[in-house]
Amino acid sequence: MDFFNYANIAQAFVNTDTWYVPYVVGGLCFLIVFVFQAVGLFVIAGREGYKNRWMAFVPFLNTYYIGVCGQKNRVFKSVDTKIFALVAAILEALLVIGYVLNYVARLLLLSYNLVEYVSDTNSYGLSWVVERLSSNISEFPELLWAKWCFAELDIILSVLSLAFLVMQVFTLSAFFQTFAARRYMLFTITSILFPIQGILIFILRNNRGMNYREYIRKEQERQYRMYQQYRRQQSFDQNPYNQNPYSRSPYEDYGYNGGGNDSAQSGSAEDPFSEFGGKGNDNDPFEN
Repeated sequence: MDFFNYANIAQAFVNTDTWYVPYVVGGLCFLIVFVFQAVGLFVIAGREGYKNRWMAFVPFLNTYYIGVCGQKNRVFKSVDTKIFALVAAILEALLVIGYVLNYVARLLLLSYNLVEYVSDTNSYGLSWVVERLSSNISEFPELLWAKWCFAELDIILSVLSLAFLVMQVFTLSAFFQTFAARRYMLFTITSILFPIQGILIFILRNNRGMNYREYIRKEQERQYRMYQQYRRQQSFDQNPYNQNPYSRSPYEDYGYNGGGNDSAQSGSAEDPFSEFGGKGNDNDPFEN
């Protein structure tokens, strides 16, 4: 499937009338990314202990092997990831066959001048070109299969493409949950939007596989321990018994040394020895 994506991209940038040039450029890009993916899957499978590593180098089978390497995680609890990968591999093969068949049918119809381009305009003034078969198609009974491909195959390929996209999302999601748990959603979306999943798989080749739900559980435990530690520290800082008792004067509560007693603050502290006579006491026996 990525081959056709690369060919379409190359066709938009390669300015040439030679029909095969975009396919050559797209094929080279596809080959480079395919090798990166194959090497990445091969290394991952060897480290994780999976058999049949040769599947990583075989088209369509490598799509299934992505599910094999990502089987530690399941999209649904009751469905093995390898089943989604197997369905994705089958749909991919059918799509490639369908695209090739559709392309050959169009080439034949064009070679017989049986495809007409008609300009159409709507009520808003917008115009476009519509392809339709010539009425002379009935004169060529050997091209009835090409006529069917021209009329029906595009719709079938659209449905198959949508089904393949869903299976691909499930398969890649499980794979990236296994080897890129922190960023699995980013890697999955990037692989769907751009044909670079082989490069991403190669980047993750040295990562250890893990169960995503187990990873989430450990992360929650780690965050809970950090929260508990924070709460204990907060409690320790706010505990009045954690203050140093020797940092205060024992006479502060009696109005000396600028203590917090109201009478001391007003400058009229009471003398604790007043009953024995003191300054300003008329009954002081030592003043007589």
